[in-house]
Amino acid sequence: MPTFTPRLAVMLVAFGAISTAAPLAAQGTPTMGTVYLKEGGVIHGQILSENDPNGVRIKSAKSGTTFVLKTVWIDSIVKAPGAPTALASAPAPAPAPAVTSPVSAPAATIPAASTVAVQSEPMPAKPVVSVPVVDALDPPPAATPAAQPAKASKSSAEKKPAKFSHWYVGGGGSAPTGDMSSGTDIGYTGMLAYAAGVGKMTQLRLGGAGNYWSASASDANAYDLTGTFDVLFGKRIPGFVAPYGLLGGVGGVRNISAPPGFVGNTRNPLYGARIGGGLNSRRLFIEVSYQKVWVDGTTSGYVPFVFGFRF
Repeated sequence: MPTFTPRLAVMLVAFGAISTAAPLAAQGTPTMGTVYLKEGGVIHGQILSENDPNGVRIKSAKSGTTFVLKTVWIDSIVKAPGAPTALASAPAPAPAPAVTSPVSAPAATIPAASTVAVQSEPMPAKPVVSVPVVDALDPPPAATPAAQPAKASKSSAEKKPAKFSHWYVGGGGSAPTGDMSSGTDIGYTGMLAYAAGVGKMTQLRLGGAGNYWSASASDANAYDLTGTFDVLFGKRIPGFVAPYGLLGGVGGVRNISAPPGFVGNTRNPLYGARIGGGLNSRRLFIEVSYQKVWVDGTTSGYVPFVFGFRF
């Protein structure tokens, strides 16, 4: 009994040391550090385990998410300076076998199991760069493509509306009608006007015109100076000949000069209306109209036919 009691005490002390050291070594102490991934990602947080069978476990300080990173993904691990390192326990020596002998023998002194702290080999420090800390699983923001200027298609150019406002400049002949035609020859006419579009098929045209006739058997002559107001009806057809109609009115004066020996010049106001039509091309036009006018209580008419330019 005196030899068994010291041995039993030594074994109990060794068993207690082993049972206390094993959980401490298995649990470890979490440390703060930064894991640099080979693909360029960075995770900063609390390193929970470096000996996990699936890899390194780290809890992100940014999102609080725990990541399990395979070893092949990791480029390097940098721990915070002065952070505690997990301790690895040395295997405890096997207890000496108990020998039961009737012969008393001096008790052997067995050293108590101790825990040896093994300092892990520090990894080379990775230079700290001023980059934002991001989680490895968060994809980088996609670059927004630059907005490309819209190109005008051929169809849009074809749908561009034709110009619907023009100047009209032209001249031609003027044929008198009725009683006026019996004593005068075919005269001359000229016009200047501007037309502005007011709808898809309508233009308003303001301008001025002049008509001149001479008497067939004498030196007498007559001319009208008028202002015109016309409404043109016609479809716009760019690049093609397009017909149009006109309806309008005239107003102005008529001057008649008599040969010597007769009554001198007379000038009387006139007013009237006209109707006609024409053809438009891109730069040219031709127009014929019939004008009915009243001068000093008498009625007369004539037909101007005009060829000219529009721009």
